[in-house]
Order: sequence, then C-alpha cells, then structure tokens
Amino acid sequence: MTYGIMRYGDMSKILYLTMDDVKSAGLTDEDFINCVSDGLWQQNLGKVDMVPKMSILLHSDACLNAAAGWVEKLGAVGFNWSSYYPNNRAKGLNQYSGMIVLSDINNGLPYVIMDSFYIISKRTAAVTAVSAKYLARKNSQTLGIIGVGVQGRENLRMLQLVLPDLKLVKIYDIDPDAVNTYIRTMSDEFRGKIVPCRSIEETVENVDVLITATAIIDNPTVQIKDEWLPQKGIFIAPLDLLSLIDRKTVLRMDKISTDDITQIKSLDMDFNDGGPKVFAQLDELCVGKKVGRESEEENIMAINFGIALHDIYIAKKIYEVSKEMDIGTWLPPLTW
Repeated sequence: MTYGIMRYGDMSKILYLTMDDVKSAGLTDEDFINCVSDGLWQQNLGKVDMVPKMSILLHSDACLNAAAGWVEKLGAVGFNWSSYYPNNRAKGLNQYSGMIVLSDINNGLPYVIMDSFYIISKRTAAVTAVSAKYLARKNSQTLGIIGVGVQGRENLRMLQLVLPDLKLVKIYDIDPDAVNTYIRTMSDEFRGKIVPCRSIEETVENVDVLITATAIIDNPTVQIKDEWLPQKGIFIAPLDLLSLIDRKTVLRMDKISTDDITQIKSLDMDFNDGGPKVFAQLDELCVGKKVGRESEEENIMAINFGIALHDIYIAKKIYEVSKEMDIGTWLPPLTW
C-alpha cells in the first residue's frame, strides 16, 4: 500500500511545508480536536506505537526533544524534533520550534518535512480541550489564564468549543503588551468578556477552569497559593507542568489525569509521597473505560505532556490536504 504518497520513480518525493503552508491546509479547531480524539481511540485499541520522548537539556533554559510514533489506521510513521527555548521570547523569537518528518512505511524513506510549531500549538490546546470535556464541570462559566502567549490564545479557542457556557475569561501576564495583544486578538473570537487582572491572585479567584501557560523551569517558585483557589469544583490544566502551582493544591486534588503515565513516572510526578494517584490516562477517559468528573464538587487536574501520536496523526492529515490543494514545495528524494 502506498497510502497516497507521491513518488519519483520508485522513490518517495518529499513535500516541504513551511508554517504558512501548514496553516494553508485549513484544518479547523474542531478538526484538531477530532484528530486528537480519534488518535486516543486508536491508542486505546492498541493500533499505535510510540517510543518514550527523548530530551536533551543543554542548560536550564534550553531543551530539545525527539518523539516518534506510528498510527496504523493512517499508515503514518514519523517523528517530531522540537526545541524549547523560553528566553527566545525576549529576542522576538518563538519559544518553541521544530519539524515533523513522515516516512514511507514500505521503504523507510521520508516523504514530507513540515514545520511543527503550528501543529504543536493547536495540538496542545486540543488535548486540553479533550481533557476538559471529561474533567471540567459542564456548566463552567469562568476561565482563568496565566500566561497569554500562543497557548493562552489557543486554549481559549479550543475550550469554548467544549465548554459552551464560558462567559468570562480572566487573564494575567507579566508583559502588559502581551495582555493588550491578547485582548485585541481574542475579543472578536470569544463570545464572552475578557478581563485583564492586576495580579495572579485576582485572576484565579472564583474560576471554574484554570490554565497556566508560562515557562517550564527547573526550580519553580510557588506563585498560585492554594488558598486563592476555589476549594471545590475546579479543573486545572498546568501546561507549564506545575511551575506555578502550590504543592498543597496538587495534594488536595480528588483526581489527576495525564496523557502519558510513562512520562509522569519518569519525571517523578506520580505523587508516591501521599499525594493523589493518577487515576486515568486520557485515552481511557475518551473511550469510557474510566469515568471523569463524577460530581460538581470534585477538584481535578490534567497534567498533559503531548505525545507523538497526535503530531503524526495531524501531520498525515495535513500532508493529504496539501497534496490535494497543491500546497508546499516538492523536493527530489534524499536517497538515490
């Protein structure tokens, strides 16, 4: 089977897609959520294969990651090579960058190389949205967002699709310009009200859902005191892997979920010191093997890392659309 791969004789042609090309494929936010959801179904059925994410920590604020995966349904196999440099923000550069490469399952040769920044941005938010679908209160109305960069924007776009009662978004960022840009960008996209806050404490008070989307750092200091948060019914998604969250908050969660139990254990985040156990992996919630929120009063946290299968799944969809729409640049095979 060729799975629709363009060929140069017996060799796979290589389609090169920039970030603008990837965007031009036109996948909607609903498409990204559907790709993530179906990928989770395939994962639970055992129809995917992934290797543990490998990371190279060059120094405390520079990390490069490699993640590979295979999705049987799509005949897609490949890897995502990405970097995280939080100090890039001060240089006017993206904190994240990377590329996805897919290979022909028949001969191992690459047939598409695409920018992964846009995919990672959308996928990360889509995973949050799928988590919120099962773990947040259905009638959640108030969302708090700490850090209003790319993930602050994308998470609002995705969350309003699965939490239709959202009416108020409270935002905070240390950069006033980022706050102004967020309000200017998102006011036309969000049906409710966006309110800038003067402090983290003001932002997190009385929220139903809290997203923290700041830098991931080695030795974080607590910036969100537990007593500031609602004591019942909250859903928290720390995209920065608990960089701001009080340990007391983690310990009082009724449930914690993750998209990758292997990663949470490898980072010593499985809370064996008396904290709550991870009760479910996201694919188990998606297929109904585990029950998410069971009461209005449960406090629940989703610690998601991002897994390769979603990137590979989405990349294959974008390749197929790009080929049909003649998007991108065709290159000759790398190997003759």
